[in-house]
Amino acid sequence: METIDFSCTFVRADGDRLVAAERLVCAFPHLFGATLVATDLSYELHDHRLLGILRFEAAAFDERARARLAFWTARAGGRATALDGLAPEARQALEGFLRQSPLKLIGLPTEGLFDRCASLFNEAGASGARRRSAADRPLIAMDLGGSSWEGITYDPADRRLFVAAPLAPPLADELVLALRIPGAPKPVGLRARVVEIRPPAEARPGSPAGYTLALPPMPETVEEALQEAAPLTAPGHRAAPRYSVKAPVRVEGPAAPPADGVADHVIEYASHEDLHADYVENLSHGGAFVRCQKPRPVGAEVSLSFRLPNAELLKARGVVAFANGDGMGVRFTLDAESEAALRVAIAHLSARPRRALVVDDDPLMCRMLADALGERGFEVLTAPDGQHGMRVLSEELLGLDLLLTDVYMPGMDGEAFVQTIRHSGGEADLAIVVVTGQIKQGLERRLAEAGADAVLEKGLGAELLAQAADAALERKRLSRHV
Repeated sequence: METIDFSCTFVRADGDRLVAAERLVCAFPHLFGATLVATDLSYELHDHRLLGILRFEAAAFDERARARLAFWTARAGGRATALDGLAPEARQALEGFLRQSPLKLIGLPTEGLFDRCASLFNEAGASGARRRSAADRPLIAMDLGGSSWEGITYDPADRRLFVAAPLAPPLADELVLALRIPGAPKPVGLRARVVEIRPPAEARPGSPAGYTLALPPMPETVEEALQEAAPLTAPGHRAAPRYSVKAPVRVEGPAAPPADGVADHVIEYASHEDLHADYVENLSHGGAFVRCQKPRPVGAEVSLSFRLPNAELLKARGVVAFANGDGMGVRFTLDAESEAALRVAIAHLSARPRRALVVDDDPLMCRMLADALGERGFEVLTAPDGQHGMRVLSEELLGLDLLLTDVYMPGMDGEAFVQTIRHSGGEADLAIVVVTGQIKQGLERRLAEAGADAVLEKGLGAELLAQAADAALERKRLSRHV
């Protein structure tokens, strides 16, 4: 049988990123059915790289299946690439990685993929307490009015929701939305159908690339929340929405332009011991704003290198489009490879759910809090102590909305963790909630001075703690708009 082969690559697939990748793999039978002939999986424990090789029946594989693969892989934080489109050396590298990896499964049939892939993800480090279900379908979790909501509009007359994104599922596909409405205890599930697509080549100011979903009749509260969060008229001066991204970064480069006029601004993650005030503040399909102390003048050519939200490394040349006291806006000039990488990362960013980091040295408590926040529509990362939590913060270009941390932990305790984030990292927008077994005298005052937004006792239980942390985040958001 002739096949068409694709690779699905996930960089730094550990923790919750690994779980998201596993959910996608388990959803392959629902997405492609018998068109998918076999799947190879390999995982590198050293750098947490996950590679999947998908072999499709050539006669049954079409553009709809191609679009479906690209879209859902990007939503899970990975990148899908046709092997026949790779340069020979790139294809050899992938095949070499697959051969040499000690942790791999070769030739998994689509039927039974769910059961047989579990062993690989277990050995790769996925939590044994994670939820697995063969019935799960991929879904789009949206936070109404959240930080990734730009470029989204809603037409109540036809119940049409437009989602700005450079990648789209195919026309007529039915998908599940999980809408997180502020104040609601759990996300609302809806089935929607793709009725229109605007590709990047047709994007114009006020008409960004994206896809339109037809929504079913909804409860009045959901309808009202959509109309408030996504008005029909969107800002008309951008062809590519900007998404908030934030992580401590180091900006390196000569103090004055070199002789050839090209400055190298290499943006790298800071270590967890060394937080800096410089960072990429927002990202769009056309460029980024680099917050830095010494911005280059307008018109200067720069070279940028930084990790995208899905952990891929982007190297791009650009031109400083504007500069102010906070930093510089850089307009990208991308080659085809970088363009594809950025397009995938923006698709991962668009209409994303809220993100939380849970830090606790008690594995059971950490998992219970993560699950409770997950039930409230959060995408959750975890860390066992303050030092690991700092590393997560420094590696997450895709910004976090909420930090929920224990006080008493080995190494860096919660108080030092919060103080470092607030004062060394300059992280003012992140909602920080501290939990402890007992609020001792003076502790709440010290944590508030360190920068905590709320201090809670663990005796409340995971569900009430998640509810209170959610409320603290909403108060933080509302205070920024007052």
